[in-house]
Amino acid sequence: MKLKSNFIAILLFHFMCATAVGFDPGALGVAARQGFEQILDLWRLEDYEGLYARLEHPPGHGWEYFAQRIVYASRVPACCWEKLQDVKVTVIDQDEVTINAKVGFEVEGVGTRFVTRDFHLRHIAGIWKLPMQDILDLSQYNLQRIPREIYEREP
Repeated sequence: MKLKSNFIAILLFHFMCATAVGFDPGALGVAARQGFEQILDLWRLEDYEGLYARLEHPPGHGWEYFAQRIVYASRVPACCWEKLQDVKVTVIDQDEVTINAKVGFEVEGVGTRFVTRDFHLRHIAGIWKLPMQDILDLSQYNLQRIPREIYEREP
């Protein structure tokens, strides 16, 4: 029982401190969700430049790595109400959130399929960013299929 009351006290202290310095978890969660939806919209519209700007890139995996794989995507986010459902946002701190959501994907010749999982977003330089590998994994890229288009980046 004492452990439970200590946990509650620590949790209340965390929220009071966060509110005192202008950190509103509710507003942060809404902003993170909007950032995530923008990432999905950029991907659906095949705006790879805009999408790339919203991703965290691991060292050694820059634009060429991303572009060579995303054009072989076998699925893209669905539109409208199928895009994002059952969203739960967990605020870790003011620069990091976890979004658990069911995301709809259009699969060529099959229709819409849904994936439910956690997405870890970080707020970097005023932009909510998702790890690049998450997008590549979700796209189910297959280097043996015909690419959507060959995308060349202008210098």
